[in-house]
Amino acid sequence: MKKEKNELIERRRKKIRRKKVILFGVILVSVLVTLCLKLPYFNIKNIEVHNNSIIDTDTIVRLSQIKKGTNIFYVSLKKNKVNIEQNPYIMNVGISKKLPDTIDITVTERKAAFYAEKDNKYLIIDKNGVVLEEKDNLNGMNLIKLLGFNTNNAKIGKVIPCDDNRKIDVISKLTDIVINVKNLKITSVDISDVLNLKAYVNNMSIILGRVDGLDSKINKAINIINSENLKDKKGYVDVSFNGNPVYCIQN
Repeated sequence: MKKEKNELIERRRKKIRRKKVILFGVILVSVLVTLCLKLPYFNIKNIEVHNNSIIDTDTIVRLSQIKKGTNIFYVSLKKNKVNIEQNPYIMNVGISKKLPDTIDITVTERKAAFYAEKDNKYLIIDKNGVVLEEKDNLNGMNLIKLLGFNTNNAKIGKVIPCDDNRKIDVISKLTDIVINVKNLKITSVDISDVLNLKAYVNNMSIILGRVDGLDSKINKAINIINSENLKDKKGYVDVSFNGNPVYCIQN
């Protein structure tokens, strides 16, 4: 009987000790949380931006709405990420906290590749068909004219409207090919008909036909234009079919 009574007392003591430990833990956590939220040690002193070359650092920091001196634990990374992505040139954003006082922002930027005309202005467009901005001129920009789209309802930050979604895929496929052409400048591409694609070197048309084998077709056409000195001529080079390409000069 005495043994059972001692065991009961011991269990009660353990239960009391356990409650005290839990209570102490709760108090300790509460104190630590309060200190983290109040101590200047955790106020933001540095906002570092990485991987940006088009949008300057100050603009990205301003877009984020993160302020130096703010407690780092109060920062809502999701909200700040959305703020930065409002800029059409920003494709992706990653934000992280580096305790005790630093915010890291890493961005992936969209790059201008094409332009299209709209009401005597120019829409700047990336390889995915996203309209990046509207400009009065193209000074200092080495872009390719994009034909085959109705720009009336185009909006900045959105994919350029089109009547055939395949056109956007074609833009993406054409970008790396035409931009990397050496010794000759592709001045425009016409995607009015995805089954009859065309590119231009000034007034010289390159008839590409379907989207398959674009790289090979453009290389063939460029070789002919260079070897025959056609870049300042008016006419066409047809590489849309298997076999030897043909070209024609118009007077």
